[in-house]
Amino acid sequence: MTEHDTRRRFLATSGGLATLAFAGCLGGDGTDGEMENDDEMDGDDGMGGDGDGMGGDDSGGMSDDGDEMGDDGDEMGDDGEETDGDDGMTESVPVRVRIENVASSSFYPADTSTDGDVWLTPGAYAVHEGANPMYELDGSASIGLEALAEAGLPTGFEGEDGLVDELGASMEVHHSGAYTPAETVADPNDPTGEVPGAPPIAPGGAFEFETEVAPGQRLSFASMFVPSNDVFVSTGDEGISLWPADGEPVDGDVTDAVALFDAGTEPNAEPPGTGPDQAPAQDAPTQGAEEGGTVRRLSDVDDGHEYPAAEDVVQVTVTPT
Repeated sequence: MTEHDTRRRFLATSGGLATLAFAGCLGGDGTDGEMENDDEMDGDDGMGGDGDGMGGDDSGGMSDDGDEMGDDGDEMGDDGEETDGDDGMTESVPVRVRIENVASSSFYPADTSTDGDVWLTPGAYAVHEGANPMYELDGSASIGLEALAEAGLPTGFEGEDGLVDELGASMEVHHSGAYTPAETVADPNDPTGEVPGAPPIAPGGAFEFETEVAPGQRLSFASMFVPSNDVFVSTGDEGISLWPADGEPVDGDVTDAVALFDAGTEPNAEPPGTGPDQAPAQDAPTQGAEEGGTVRRLSDVDDGHEYPAAEDVVQVTVTPT
């Protein structure tokens, strides 16, 4: 077994070879899956893994004369005068994000692995500054993005960090987490459908989650596009501007900032829905050749296959709450 094969091993389950939890794909509302960088993610609410984050230190610091700072966050200014910590705090507001599958129920032929549907898997999101932290165009996909794009796993392969973990470790990310359906268990690779795993959403279904946003911050997310080898839906390389520095929090449809991407980790070997190495038809999530490519917009990939436009797959709305 090669080092790469070892790196890409998935969680094994008692029901046989691990596959995506595509059983029970009925759509419906999702639940919040947020994990802030400084908060702990509850393993029962998130997608697999322990999801632990580094707890922030909320205690007051020490002033120059050794006095402990008060609980109200007051701190010492440069001139030695005490300044009110509230004056320097960044304003933030809660927002609710809805990612709805609006694809046609018959985009592909009925004899494909999804019965003609396009599915969206549970995914990962981040509120950040700067560029989209999920990927770098023309760069190699991270191991976390590879797991998401090939198998719909936001928490990654066994023994490896998932995309949620990678986002939580980024200094540019303020809030991150997994968005999942209402019924979630630690192991999303239930091959028998006997437990409520983390199924994707079919047309008409939606994921929803809440997070916080401050001026200048942006939103990015990623879900696997099913059926495919390694196609995912995500925001563009700058993400979605949630609160322009010179404006108000965004309220409404932001779908125009979304596109389909190819992770470059596995060749698009067959027409979508017919290839044996594609989810959900593959016998094991690790099935499929290595491509060794880079992340590109799907519109720039000439594989000879037909895909819908991003706006015909997903509708994304942001609502301040």
